[in-house]
Amino acid sequence: MLWAAWHGKDLPGLMVEDVLAYKAFLADPQPVDLWCLQTQPRTLPDGSPNPLCRQVRRVTRVLPDGSPNPTWRPFVSGLSASAIKQATTILFGLFEHLAAIGYVHANPLRAAAKRIRKTRRQGQERYFDAAAWATLKDWIEAMPQETTREAAHYHRTRFLFSFLYLTGLRRFEMAHARTSDLRFKRGQWWLDVLGKGSVEGEVPLPADALEAIKSYRESTGRPALPPSGTDEPLLMDLTGVGRPLSDRAIYAIVKEVCRQAANSVAADQPDLARQIDSGSTHWLRHTSASHQIDRGVDPFIVQRNLRHASFSTTEGYIHKDRDQQHQETEKHTLTDTSS
Repeated sequence: MLWAAWHGKDLPGLMVEDVLAYKAFLADPQPVDLWCLQTQPRTLPDGSPNPLCRQVRRVTRVLPDGSPNPTWRPFVSGLSASAIKQATTILFGLFEHLAAIGYVHANPLRAAAKRIRKTRRQGQERYFDAAAWATLKDWIEAMPQETTREAAHYHRTRFLFSFLYLTGLRRFEMAHARTSDLRFKRGQWWLDVLGKGSVEGEVPLPADALEAIKSYRESTGRPALPPSGTDEPLLMDLTGVGRPLSDRAIYAIVKEVCRQAANSVAADQPDLARQIDSGSTHWLRHTSASHQIDRGVDPFIVQRNLRHASFSTTEGYIHKDRDQQHQETEKHTLTDTSS
C-alpha cells in the first residue's frame, strides 16, 4: 500500500502493469535511500562480496514517545526470489478476498500470472538436449568403482538419474517413493505417487525403469524385486542400510554431478558445459517430457505421465515445430538462389 500510495494509486485502480512493476520493485527498491536500511548491494557486478555492504539492525517504526521514526525503512534491502514469491502469494490471497467482497473489480495478480504463463509457453528451455544428456550418462558411467563406497555411489547416482529421466518424477516424489508404492497390474508395473497439491497419481514404469530398480537393489545386496509386503525407500542412503534420502539431498547430488560433468567438457565445449552446469532435478523432469515427445510419445500421454493439470504446460516441451521453424528459415539468405 505504501508503494501504491507513493505512485498515486489506490488498490481498486491497480492494473496488471502495476503488479509487474511492483514485483520488479521488490527485487530492487528504488530510490534505495527512501525504501531500504541497507543502501549498498550485497555483491559487486563481478559477483564478489561488496566490502561496503554491512549488516544493519532493524529499527522500530515509531519511537518510544509514539512519534514516527525518521530512520525506519520498509526494507533492509531488495528481496530474494523466494521472498518475492511469498509476498506475491500473500497479496494474491488478499486481492482474491477484496474481489470477493466487491472492493476491487478483479484480482490483478491473477491476470498478471496468466500473462507470465503465456510468455513461458513459448517453449521450455530448461532441459538437457541430446548432447548434454549423453555427456551426463558418459560421465556417470566413468565414475570410479574401486572401493565399496565408490561403487555404492556409482550405483545410486546411476539409478537416480536414470529413474528421474524415465519417470519424470519431482524430487520430493522421488524422496518419498517406496517399494510398497510399486504395483503390478495387467502385466505392467506402475508407481503410486502423491504429487503436487497432494494429488494421487500413477506413473507407468517402462522396462528400463524396472531394470534400473533391479540393478540398484542388487547393488545393495537386496533381491532385484522387493518381496511382497516390503516397505523400503526406492532410493537409499549410501551404505544401503535402508534410510531414505531427503529431497534436498537428492537435489544436491544432481547438482554436484552436473557441476562435475560440466567441468569435464568445459575446455572443449564451453556452451555444452554451461547447459549441463545449469541443470537440476527439475531439469531432468523437463528432459523426460521433452525426450518422450521427441521420440514420438503422444503429448497427451506425456501430460498424464507427468501429471500436468493443463495441457498447455505439456505444449512447452514440443520442440520439433520450433526446430523446423529455424531450419526452414535457414533458406532465407543474402545469396540470390533464384538464378
